[in-house]
Amino acid sequence: MKQLSLVKSLAHLKEEQKFSEEVLLDAVGLSLVRGTLSEIVGEASSGRTSILLNLISKLTRGGEVCALVDSANSFDPRSALLAGVVLENLLWVRCDGELESAFMAADYLVQAKGFGLIWLNLVGLSRQKLRMVPRTYWYRYRNRIKESPTLFIVTAEDPVAGSASQQSVALERRGTMWSGRGRFKLLRELDVTWRSRKHFFGPPVATKIDFDYSDL
Repeated sequence: MKQLSLVKSLAHLKEEQKFSEEVLLDAVGLSLVRGTLSEIVGEASSGRTSILLNLISKLTRGGEVCALVDSANSFDPRSALLAGVVLENLLWVRCDGELESAFMAADYLVQAKGFGLIWLNLVGLSRQKLRMVPRTYWYRYRNRIKESPTLFIVTAEDPVAGSASQQSVALERRGTMWSGRGRFKLLRELDVTWRSRKHFFGPPVATKIDFDYSDL
């Protein structure tokens, strides 16, 4: 990893420490704390990827370098580009469905330091295998990014990080809006709610995710 040109210098890391500890996603009313491990979970089409692309877009457009560990090779660079992600500031690691490779890659990235965000996407992997992942893995990640500017975010269908996560957000899709007629329609809007699994007070937060196809 020391040969990776994307990793930032020590001087750059010191400059990053001046950044705010919280990263706000105004579109969905969600804030994430740097130097912590968070997880975002939900079923298919619940808004997980859209939220992460929104977050990566914000960070990469601000000059930060992010990393994606793509466990099941589901990442679509074109969709990311349309979401505003600066692809030159994104390191994409494809793991071909290999659980061990995904966790090894995430460990190397955490050790390399210098990333604004490390996204470990476990969607598409066997739920049974994910339940067998030792809890020590998650505490290892949490301890290594502590007091750093890095956001470590895990996405999956079910909660996986347990008490090692500082924040656990569950998404649920409530409705969809389509445009067009006949067999070929475009998805225009997702109505979703999210709630924190760590804080049980307060109702779920409702939000909408819009899709813009003007650049296609």
